Amino acid sequence: MRDASRAHDMTTHAPPTDLCQLFYISRSLSTPLDVEAILVSSRRQNLRRGVTGILLFSGGHFAQLLEGSAQALRETMAAIDADPRHEAVTRLMEGPLAQRRFANWSMAFFEAPGADDLIQQLLAGPPVSPERAQRVVERMLAPCLHLGASD
Repeated sequence: MRDASRAHDMTTHAPPTDLCQLFYISRSLSTPLDVEAILVSSRRQNLRRGVTGILLFSGGHFAQLLEGSAQALRETMAAIDADPRHEAVTRLMEGPLAQRRFANWSMAFFEAPGADDLIQQLLAGPPVSPERAQRVVERMLAPCLHLGASD
């Protein structure tokens, strides 16, 4: 189920020279009510920090692609690392980004119960190369990536 109705307009953007992306996965220790609270809080903080992105919840895991300044992503990840509703937070990809994919959303949200096995394999396996992480992003988020594109 997708939650496109909960997208929020982004009016602040990181300068192009400082635009970065970060893709992480984690094991969820959340209840359904926790996920709703995560969305409300994260959208508020993302607006404040100028962060955009998408959160995928598989039931047992999270996968999130974040976009923003390097400083904003550090702040966001510090909060995620400290959040007891996540464990095994694993960064799969970090680096510069030419342009935002989700410029219009503080955080899009999708549920993808079928992704649990893939995320569990990534958490349990050897470190993921940047190339494989990019393929995971493209495959896992393909159904929703086009929704974030600006017209």
